[in-house]
Amino acid sequence: MYFRKGDIFIYLFLTGILWFSISGLHSARNSPSEAIVEIGGKEHYRFNLKKEGQYLLQEFSPPVEVTIKEGEIAITHNDCPQQICMKMGPISKPGQTIVCVPKKILIYIPTHEETTAPINTITG
Repeated sequence: MYFRKGDIFIYLFLTGILWFSISGLHSARNSPSEAIVEIGGKEHYRFNLKKEGQYLLQEFSPPVEVTIKEGEIAITHNDCPQQICMKMGPISKPGQTIVCVPKKILIYIPTHEETTAPINTITG
């Protein structure tokens, strides 16, 4: 079969469009929908990442402020000494974490496996 330059260009262009549409559907389906906040090793909050807003963790005085914006979650106000948790910035992908060591706060976005099936046993 004989191809001209224009034919090859059209085939490559259509293949690229197909690839981008499939990868777009895959990423939209796997976008994280929630973030979990643990305090002292215990789960205290589950935030929907699609619901924007500012939330206060009332367990602390003054409260720690968590902000959700455009599918990202971040600690936006905290009175801990070095404020490393605020400098970590927002997170939006499964497996990412924010940690505040002085107040024992852990904010993370669970991976797909963490949300569907808990770990039953650990072998060494």
